[in-house]
Amino acid sequence: MTNELSMQELLDQQEQAFNSVKVGEVITGKITKINHDEVVLELGYGFDGIIPVEELNIEKNKMIEEVYHVEDEISGVITKIYQKDGTIRLSKLQADQRNDFADLEKAYKEHRIITVAVEKNIERGVFAKYKSYSLFIPISQLDTKFVTDTTSYVGANLEVYIMELDAKKNRLVATHREVLQERLNIEKAERNARLKAEREEERARIKSEREAEKARIKAEKEELFDSLEAGQKREGKVTKIMSYGAFVDLGGLEGLVHINNLSWQRVESVESMLEEGQEVEVYVLDVDRETKRIALALKDINNDPWDLIAKEVQLDDIVTGKVVRIIERGAFVEIAEGVEAYLPISELSEERVVKVTNIVNVGDEVNAMVINFKPKDKRMMLSIKEANREPEEEYTEFLEVEDSLGTLGDLFKDKFKNL
Repeated sequence: MTNELSMQELLDQQEQAFNSVKVGEVITGKITKINHDEVVLELGYGFDGIIPVEELNIEKNKMIEEVYHVEDEISGVITKIYQKDGTIRLSKLQADQRNDFADLEKAYKEHRIITVAVEKNIERGVFAKYKSYSLFIPISQLDTKFVTDTTSYVGANLEVYIMELDAKKNRLVATHREVLQERLNIEKAERNARLKAEREEERARIKSEREAEKARIKAEKEELFDSLEAGQKREGKVTKIMSYGAFVDLGGLEGLVHINNLSWQRVESVESMLEEGQEVEVYVLDVDRETKRIALALKDINNDPWDLIAKEVQLDDIVTGKVVRIIERGAFVEIAEGVEAYLPISELSEERVVKVTNIVNVGDEVNAMVINFKPKDKRMMLSIKEANREPEEEYTEFLEVEDSLGTLGDLFKDKFKNL
């Protein structure tokens, strides 16, 4: 026996191989010849494969020689088998369509974007090409805006999603509108996220600035508070008027000027002396470190009229003043600016006084004696009665008896000894 096969054995093998191929299968061969209307492939076992130009899947206006060359490998679907002459008809178009449909099916299932080329338009939409398949895009799916003319889309490459995919009915429908809407939504979401981030950043910046400003103001207030001492003179502005006094801003801290500290004279109402927004000079009376309260005075605390009057007036002096106020049990007399003395009803006259106004009235000028004086307590009591009292005569000189006469008892003892 020899290793070489006989002719009959080769023919048997060729026939066996020929019988094994079936219509619809995909087979690959190498180009051996290119004609103007077909290409010839060598498929093995001496078979030739022929692919007509219409089954080559060549773009319009292109020649076979521009796309394929001898020795190129091509796969095609078997469409017909000619056993007599040993040739097999193939379709590269069908093979490509199988692969292309698999791509379309995957894109449809995965909701993935593909790019198509618009080739033709009609009134209701456009037809676009994806490799070997043609898809229809309805006019309502061309844009997010209303479209009236589809002509301008011809020749355009559009990114689309597959809406419907039915190979049996040859129904392939795509949408460009959904792609655009999706991107608009993404852009909107990104814009909103960016705006939100910017707003949050701005809020954080404002919050930081406010906190820094609060910290600065707090530090300034603490510094100002620590610098305050009783007796200081400060400039401020009236911020609020109350019945009992006025609040004055010293530059970040507020202190209270009580109505009694507005003037050394009696003040009937705060409004009569101050108004909101008024610039004033005040004195620091007291600083409470625990409660953070500040007592202020509008009156000059360095010129207390009671200190001045204490140098001029003494107990039992006769003073002149003007009646400024009447009460049921007496009257108040202004002795000097800021100094009022009390004149009790019992000190108005030697006689019983039923009503103060029977003796004095507001505006009257009176002379009275100082019968009680405590300048440190800002108290002075007057008496018209004492001021008008006649001085007592001195009788002691007339009651003196000569030492030589002895006592009255000694003088008359002899007269009464027999009684």
